[in-house]
Amino acid sequence: MLYHVIIDISKMICHIIYMWSVEFENSAVEKEVTALIKSKKLTADDQAIIHAWIQQISAHGPESIRGDFKWADHALVGEWAGYRSSAFSNSGRIIYRIVDKKIVIKIARITDEHDYKKGRKK
Repeated sequence: MLYHVIIDISKMICHIIYMWSVEFENSAVEKEVTALIKSKKLTADDQAIIHAWIQQISAHGPESIRGDFKWADHALVGEWAGYRSSAFSNSGRIIYRIVDKKIVIKIARITDEHDYKKGRKK
């Protein structure tokens, strides 16, 4: 019986941990990412790494990304002030922000190049 209680508590803790939500900032970002996938500029490996980033930040929050050197996460300045960037490849970046101190991560851009220009169309 004690074993079942431990499992139930474990499930409850896992549910609590996955409180961070990750979504696109707007439909234009989603279209841009879809175009990168269709053009094969985002490879299957890139997509798997981005998925791992989403899993990590969903489960453990943005602090875990900031503290994990493999993501090379850092705050942005200038026109991207208030956003952060995480690397998913040598040149690929996930540009995101936390909305109103809520537990929502908004992905503003995924770029296959180390390109931080806003509104740039390829």
